[in-house]
Amino acid sequence: MALVFMFRNKCYLELHHSQSGKGFCKAGERENKRLFSLFRLLCSGTCAFFVLFCTNTAVLAQYEPQFSQNMFNKTALNPAFAGSSGRVNLSAIDRSQLVGVEGAPRTTVVGGDMATNILGSRSAVGLTIMNDVAGFSNKLTINGLIARHYFLDEGILGIGLSVGIVNEVYDGTKLVFKPSDSSYHNDTDPAASNTKETDIAPDAGFGVSYIHPDFYAGISILHLFEPKQNFNEQIDVYIPRSFFFTAGYLHRMVENPIDLRPSVLIKKAGTLWQFDFNVNVYLREKYWAGLSYRLEDAFAVMAGFEMNNGLRVGYCYDISTSGLSKVARGGAHEIMLGYTFDLSLEKRDKRYKSVRFL
Repeated sequence: MALVFMFRNKCYLELHHSQSGKGFCKAGERENKRLFSLFRLLCSGTCAFFVLFCTNTAVLAQYEPQFSQNMFNKTALNPAFAGSSGRVNLSAIDRSQLVGVEGAPRTTVVGGDMATNILGSRSAVGLTIMNDVAGFSNKLTINGLIARHYFLDEGILGIGLSVGIVNEVYDGTKLVFKPSDSSYHNDTDPAASNTKETDIAPDAGFGVSYIHPDFYAGISILHLFEPKQNFNEQIDVYIPRSFFFTAGYLHRMVENPIDLRPSVLIKKAGTLWQFDFNVNVYLREKYWAGLSYRLEDAFAVMAGFEMNNGLRVGYCYDISTSGLSKVARGGAHEIMLGYTFDLSLEKRDKRYKSVRFL
């Protein structure tokens, strides 16, 4: 058997019995006695130090915010996609999760990117702002994007970099403590501040993408240097590196105005993995409806349209398949807005139709 004590997956003490055949060997008994003695010593004499050590060690921040309509805002996950369309792209997505639960997460991301020429080379710049609210935590991420594009046969290879900051606010005034006579928790716990704390840390990311008329693929790393924040000099919180792989394919129906656009998104943050699979059906490249599946988490249905002036509108509803569905019966709602237009900053030749100016 095993006795395991863990605190935020960081500190643990594990005790095993060694068994062979029908009984225990003498060496195993002596080893077990020694381990039990050590275990009793640790529990009785150093328990306070054990707790203090764990509360002062670094702990992982929450998982990377997720969006079901990620295929419409690829630059939020990979800076190499910036400017890949050759036009100016503006986008905004607002997601409300666990509707009906107090303090449920709500994430908003807005951004823009455009193709440009820096020193005579094909490149792009952009900006992404993400605000993530969950309970008493509020994380604001601001990143500037820059990308370089290379033409390869029929496709474009992109290499991008994002640089910015992460500003996280911990609002301890929203914490609810049990009565002071409770053995579970009380408001005098030094590890749980009841004040409002904030900290800013630098952030960076890197990505590579390849775009073909019929498909795209990209791989990126966000939070490259694992931004670390310290709250009240008690807990160091760091955001683990997040790895993303995204890919999509365009299947055109012959003599039919319908297109199929399947896509996949694989995410890894710390030890956590997440897989998203999506299929969108487009009608005349203006109207779409789709279905997504997030492995062991949720199904999502989405629909939207694009106007002739480049304005896009989309809506998505997540249906949870995890244990959270018993608590949050309202699912998750996600609204997407986008706008694409041409903007040339290069000097144009002045031409006149009048024959008086030849």
